[in-house]
Amino acid sequence: MRLLAGVLLLASTLTGSSDPAAVVDGWKSSPVYVDPAQRSLVPDKDAAELAERVSGHDPAIRIAVVPAAVLQAGDQSAAARAYVDQLVDRQQADGIYLVVFGGAISWGSAVGVDTPIAEILTDELGKHSRSDPVGTLNGVLDQLDVPKASSGPPGWLWPLVIAIVVLIAGGLALRWWKSRPRKDEGPALYRPSYEVLPDEVDTLDERRATAREDVTRFGEELDAADVRLDGMDTGADVQAAMDAYADAGRVVDGEPDDDKLREVRATVEYGRWRLACAQAKVAGTPAPARRAACFFDPSHGTSVTDWMYTPPGGKPREVPVCSGCRDRLSGG
Repeated sequence: MRLLAGVLLLASTLTGSSDPAAVVDGWKSSPVYVDPAQRSLVPDKDAAELAERVSGHDPAIRIAVVPAAVLQAGDQSAAARAYVDQLVDRQQADGIYLVVFGGAISWGSAVGVDTPIAEILTDELGKHSRSDPVGTLNGVLDQLDVPKASSGPPGWLWPLVIAIVVLIAGGLALRWWKSRPRKDEGPALYRPSYEVLPDEVDTLDERRATAREDVTRFGEELDAADVRLDGMDTGADVQAAMDAYADAGRVVDGEPDDDKLREVRATVEYGRWRLACAQAKVAGTPAPARRAACFFDPSHGTSVTDWMYTPPGGKPREVPVCSGCRDRLSGG
């Protein structure tokens, strides 16, 4: 059964012809055909969205936008109906046909389906102006319960997006893996001034305990030191050593993290150096030089001498080394 509905939008005396075969041939690649001369009325973007919306619909929906010039002078409704009949005869398939003739007239035809296309098209033409065929067509599709086109990226794009995200995440993970601190990189963990086995400072609690012991031993060294506390020569050094002891004691009385524990080590080493300076003055000997930590591993402790060292691909330079590294470098 064929139901036809035509609504005259604008009288036109334009003459001309357009081969329906071009429309039917266009429907082979897309259910929406827009004549090149009508792309200002229905832009390519809107045509693509309409095509995405009606593709695969059952019953099939075919849309054509052609110039009003295809309508011959006279009864435009009859001319529009005849033109759509030619499309149906050439397509030879049931379904819903919607044809927009420029700004002149729109025509709907339901072929082999029980759809009140006449009433639906008439209703939508009353809601939209003749210059808004896209709104009219979408309104008709709404009444036909055709789902709206997806506003997101096309389905084929999602696998590509996921692949890109995975590659980026993998690259970031690889970069982190390569740049993460290893056992021989980053700041050295706290080690006390006295000898301990490596497994005695494995955990933060163990390092805190050895730091408290280190500060306690430094306090005992201060008590046992043979220096004149009332002498102007040694007063400043002794006071600095005692201040260092007090500062380190306040830190270890809490729950310091590894950064604070490294500060404790530096503070205690400074206090011992100031105490050694005071003792040197009492003994009449030169004050000891304050040494930096071992260049090769700060956890080795204070350096004892400088050593000429040539890094791979670099230039020779003096670096501070501990006694162990000095012996190793000298072959001892």
